[in-house]
Amino acid sequence: MKRIIECSALAIVLLSSIAVSGCLDGGSGEDDEREITLYGFSVKGEVMDNSIIPAFKAYWKETRGEDVNFVTNYAGSGTITNQVITGAPAEIMILSTEWDALKLKSEGLVTTDWKNFPHQGTITKSPFIILTRKGNPLGVEDFKDLAENGIEIVHADPTTSGGACWSVFAVYGSELRSSGSGENATALLEGVVDNVISWQSSARKALSQFTLGIGNVFITYENDGLLALDEGYDYTLVYPPSTILSEHKVVMVDKNIGSEEREMMEAFVDFLYTEDVQRSFVEYNFRSVEDSLNSNYTEIEDPFTVDHLGGWETAHENVIDGIFRDIKG
Repeated sequence: MKRIIECSALAIVLLSSIAVSGCLDGGSGEDDEREITLYGFSVKGEVMDNSIIPAFKAYWKETRGEDVNFVTNYAGSGTITNQVITGAPAEIMILSTEWDALKLKSEGLVTTDWKNFPHQGTITKSPFIILTRKGNPLGVEDFKDLAENGIEIVHADPTTSGGACWSVFAVYGSELRSSGSGENATALLEGVVDNVISWQSSARKALSQFTLGIGNVFITYENDGLLALDEGYDYTLVYPPSTILSEHKVVMVDKNIGSEEREMMEAFVDFLYTEDVQRSFVEYNFRSVEDSLNSNYTEIEDPFTVDHLGGWETAHENVIDGIFRDIKG
């Protein structure tokens, strides 16, 4: 009996020694795995999880011999921005709008200037279109038609959704470009807002509402409309003659990135601009920053960017914080 107790004690000592050694050495296997915490706006989930993250894992393993794990979170662009401002640990963020990048910069969380990245930090683009029920029964052809009686619109909330901001800019900016009148543009936006029957926190949640049969019109990213068709929904995509081209930004949240991790974070950002990755974005219905890859997309008659509204700071202050809030109350 004494021998059994002595052997058991020896086994415990040996196991304890191994455990302590493992802690001191950093362990092996999964303990050595590198990690990237990635936050993205809602419609980026499929392409990142199914294509780009696996491709980067393979690339990093092949070139560096290291495994890399991703922790991801997808929600409205404004929502994830607010989460990070209040302490969420994102290291890389893919944002719907530059406005959210500017908020992160003003909080001291982002110090690396995304405009020094290729294409000034834009990794994909998507025009804003109108999604209608099968066959477009109401004959919608332009944003002007969305202010008519009988139109019921599903829309995201600009306070939490970058897609919602783009939608507001698309409506307001299209009329401003066609008539040259800020008064006319405001009147159109008011008519459209009056026809919204459901406000959601993100573009993806608004699309989910639409797929449940709520509303007869949804203003959204082209890529989300095409995704709905790919998933078997029988909708009609309407391309307004004049619409905004949304530009999606990547930023590094410097405050959350240690010096030993910076090289990998920079490598991931660079990876997003490689031709293979840009082709992956196109396969998931986003327009590439390389126009030569976008030949299969519908041509927009009069595309414009937020720069035509004075840039993000001016446009957000004047159109979202000013005109839209006055209309919606």
